[in-house]
Order: sequence, then C-alpha cells, then structure tokens
Amino acid sequence: MSAPAALPTIDVSSFATGAPPTPAQDATAAELDRTCREIGFFLVTGHGVQPEVKVAMMAAMRRFFALPAEEKQRIAIGNSRCHRGYVAIAEEILDDANQTAGDLKESIDTGGEHSPDHPEVRAGVPMFGPNQFPADPGFRAAWEAYRGQVIEAARRVQRAMARALGLPDEFLLDRPGGEVMYHLRHLHYPPRDTVAPGPNQLGCGAHTDYGTVTLLADDGVGGLQVMRRDGTWIEVAVPDDRLVVNIGDLMAIWTNDRWVSNPHRVINPPHTDRYSMPLFVTPPFHAEISCLDTCLRADEEPRYQPQQAGAYLVSRLDATHSYRNPLLAG
Repeated sequence: MSAPAALPTIDVSSFATGAPPTPAQDATAAELDRTCREIGFFLVTGHGVQPEVKVAMMAAMRRFFALPAEEKQRIAIGNSRCHRGYVAIAEEILDDANQTAGDLKESIDTGGEHSPDHPEVRAGVPMFGPNQFPADPGFRAAWEAYRGQVIEAARRVQRAMARALGLPDEFLLDRPGGEVMYHLRHLHYPPRDTVAPGPNQLGCGAHTDYGTVTLLADDGVGGLQVMRRDGTWIEVAVPDDRLVVNIGDLMAIWTNDRWVSNPHRVINPPHTDRYSMPLFVTPPFHAEISCLDTCLRADEEPRYQPQQAGAYLVSRLDATHSYRNPLLAG
C-alpha cells in the first residue's frame, strides 16, 4: 500500500440550512458531480461540525469502549427491536465474500430517538424506536450535540448532491414515505497486535454502504482504504477538520450508476486504537428508490429494479449481523 492518498475536498458551506442562493452553489455542485463520477469518495469542509463537539464525542466513545465487556453488554444490540446498542468484536461480517470471520471492531449503533407514540413505532416498522445509551450521562449529552451538527452537515451534502443531479435542492430531504433516516455509529478498532486477526480478517471487511450517502469523522490514526474504479486500493488520510463522504447503494440505484457506491475497508492499526463515527443516511423507510429522470438518457434503460429504502436496509443488516442471522453466529 502506498502513502495515504489525498481525496478531493469540497466546501459545502454555501448549502447550509437557511443560506441564500449564491453562484458558489453551482460551482460546488459541479465539482461534487465530477468527483462522484470518478471515485465516489471525497472530503468536505464547511460542514458545520465544531471541533470541540467532535472532541467531546470521541472522549465519550473512548470511555465507553474502555469498560469491561460485561458492562458494555448491558446495552447489547440483541436487546433492541430497532437495531440500537452495542455490537461486540467479530459480531458483524461486512465482507460478503469472506463469511468465515467477523470484523475486528466493536460499535454502538444509534438512530433517531423515537418514543412509543411515534407513528412508525406504533405500526411496528423496523428501525424505529428508542436508543440504548451507556450509563455515562456525558455520552448522551455529547451524542445529542454531535448528532445534531453532523446531520446538518449531511443536509448540506444532500442539497449539493440534488443540485448536481439537476433536482431541487431539497429533493433528497423531502421524499414521501416518512422521515430521512440518520443512523450514527461509534466504532472502535483495537490494535492488530492485541486481537490476532485470522486469515483475511480485517477491522472492517470490504463492503459498500447501503443508503444514499455516508459522512465519517475519525481520529486521524488511519486505516481507511478505498477501492478506485480500476480495482486498486488506496489508503485515505482524513485531516482533523474534515469529514469523509461516500456514496451508498441506494444512490447508485437512484443515479443509474452515474454515481457508484465504492467498496471500502478498514485495516486495524498495528499498535494503537482507532475510533471513527460514520453517519449513514437512508431515505424514508417507505420511499421507493428508482432511476431518476435526470440520470436516464433517451437510449438507456434503468439498470436496477426499484427498491423500498427500508426493506433494502433491513435486508442488508440481516445479512451482516449475527444477532439477526443465526447462520453468521457460527
């Protein structure tokens, strides 16, 4: 693997909520379109996540993951009907081609905080319900602050994406079928020399993301690798003041592969821990995702069958988490 590669950087500040129209928006959208056609990964500035908010969230994560295993298991994801809670090391397998060993990472999975009287909770729709939080009250406070700011960052990116696709800026944020789903994961990758990986066992196996777009912050340790369109892997360095953005499967369906979801993976660092926080953005659960008119030439046909966003998300989670699929428990 060569030295870490520098991804293109795009400033999305002009698409902030409530910002007035400016000429910069068209230039940003054109740059985003070009980048998504070429690689599907980029960095963003002007995202609105304050450094101190990120630092506080990282500190809360480190406190939780340093706890004894039995303490972490008190909020095990298997206790949740809406995929919220703690996932232990090797309980998730993201690489479909290597189903022999789980990923060498642990996580806390969170989503929207939905009360029992939320319409989707009352209807029993998967992925809607309460979170399971660590007992540390500082975790929830840090989570609320960080989640609010990174969702605003995601909205800025989605507005720029819509503009790039020749759609109204709010198109991706205002779909029928309910609310846009934002799932924030908190990930810890222990050092390679403490977990004794098996053959081809990685911190996070090669995979594509499931939704429309992902925004990730990390601690700068490194380990994220991205596959180029030609099939070669590059290591990605993430400057502290930026977020990494990548395309997911549902966006590839929407754009008829104008923008393709790139495979990526994580290699555990040799002698240090790695922490990261991806925010996964998925259209409303009941939204139908099919080829956009702006992405279909007169001589083309859609490459994919329409998908219901929620059903696709649930199917992919079932395929990768051992608590949801007994065949993975091994």
